[in-house]
Amino acid sequence: MFTNTKNKLKVGFPLYLNTLPFLFYLKNTDYFELCSDIPRKLNYMLKNGKLHCALSSSVFFAKNFEDFVLIPDVSISAVGKVKSVILFHKEKLEKLNKKKIGITPETESSFLLLRVLLEDFLNVYPEYVSLSKNWNDLSLEEKEELCGYLAIGDEALNLSLSFNEKTSENKFITDLAELWLEYTNLPFIFALLCIKKEVIPVFKEELKRFSLDLYYARARAFSDLRKIVEQSHLNLPKEFAYTYLTHLEFDFSGLKQKAFLYFCECLKRKQILKEVPELRFLEI
Repeated sequence: MFTNTKNKLKVGFPLYLNTLPFLFYLKNTDYFELCSDIPRKLNYMLKNGKLHCALSSSVFFAKNFEDFVLIPDVSISAVGKVKSVILFHKEKLEKLNKKKIGITPETESSFLLLRVLLEDFLNVYPEYVSLSKNWNDLSLEEKEELCGYLAIGDEALNLSLSFNEKTSENKFITDLAELWLEYTNLPFIFALLCIKKEVIPVFKEELKRFSLDLYYARARAFSDLRKIVEQSHLNLPKEFAYTYLTHLEFDFSGLKQKAFLYFCECLKRKQILKEVPELRFLEI
């Protein structure tokens, strides 16, 4: 439960390249404070009152929608190839049945997307291994036990650059958003900007002001995306980073809403969700 007295609005964003178009021109002010971490930790902090608002995994919202509203027209999404939600695997997808697939500790939505794609669309049921470490922190023996590894965010981008498809380590690279589009003809929504409902009366004006500041920051960033990439300190080649960001979308239009609710219907059929969420938005 939110018990904090009114102070600064605390807003969480994933510590990934994909938030650069939001954050390049969005800085801490006298009324809000930004916090960056991996999606799973942001979800935990938001649910437990450590944050008032966060760009959280779409599945987190779906599971907890009665306690949250959304800032309108904000998402991390992709129509087709996303490049940062990747299954690296040693055998073809249809041969992964009962094979061990390592799951990055950073994800929730992407793991469930993988399950829907493999189980519902391909009738493939691997053995999922929830990892406490990322790929490069695994021992050689741990890597050899896995037939695949699901990576997200900047780790997926870096692994895509470093893996040589001719090695035995991982012969195949599957972009999950691209596969989702192939089967559904829909975009995929990875993250939504969630606000805990109980903080709205306390931070009503700050939330409205923050939303407008965020829209402006996003618009300004996309007016010269190449410039902000060149000016940013990145651990990736600048041209690769620029191309990656042009594959992403950051709105939550009617089609995106439809796509998100369809994914939730898939999760309900798998009994992962009890019900399809209702979309409620902050009045700005």
